[in-house]
Amino acid sequence: MKQTRLGLLDSKSLSFLSSGELLNFEHKILSKGSMLYSDDLKIVILREGLAKISFLEEGEEFILYQVQKNNITVLDPSCTMEILEDNSEVYLISVDKFEPLLDNSEFAKAYYQNILNIMLLQRKVIKSILFENAKGRIAHFLIELAKEQDLKQNGYYYLFLPFSLKVLSSFVGLKRQSASTAFNELVKDDIIRKITPHEFLIIDFEKLQSYVI
Repeated sequence: MKQTRLGLLDSKSLSFLSSGELLNFEHKILSKGSMLYSDDLKIVILREGLAKISFLEEGEEFILYQVQKNNITVLDPSCTMEILEDNSEVYLISVDKFEPLLDNSEFAKAYYQNILNIMLLQRKVIKSILFENAKGRIAHFLIELAKEQDLKQNGYYYLFLPFSLKVLSSFVGLKRQSASTAFNELVKDDIIRKITPHEFLIIDFEKLQSYVI
């Protein structure tokens, strides 16, 4: 199962559907910045591109996870889906039209694997927000990202952070200032070491892990 929130399972689910089955979906090619909303439950498959699922409330954003090529997700009235790359290709279908597609066993297997992955991922997010402090939330996010990227440099985990600290704060449910303070303390204590604005080494992995519940 995928551990980070920068993309779900690569399901290749659309490849299991016939041309006739695909006709049940609404098909869209969307530009960067496009927003998808729904008044009911919709299954969304991203065939190409990049997007994110977020909660937006009174000018604040909490990013639940990113959606990448071949990811399946669910859109409901509580959240939004923002397209992050031009020419992103999406297939959408309402839940009431979706059930017959589950007769396709290969597609159904891919779908259930994705839903299980999302459920487990969201439980980890909830646990982190409920029980970890600012430093713990950031440590948790960085450790999972480092493990998934699985890159080493001079014996240390090499970490590529593909976005700003502001975006990171939206992933971990913190105000930007709180996230910045916690992150900079990790750098100051040489637990993580900054190479470039987006590249870091985890110098003391055990210490970083000690902040995680």
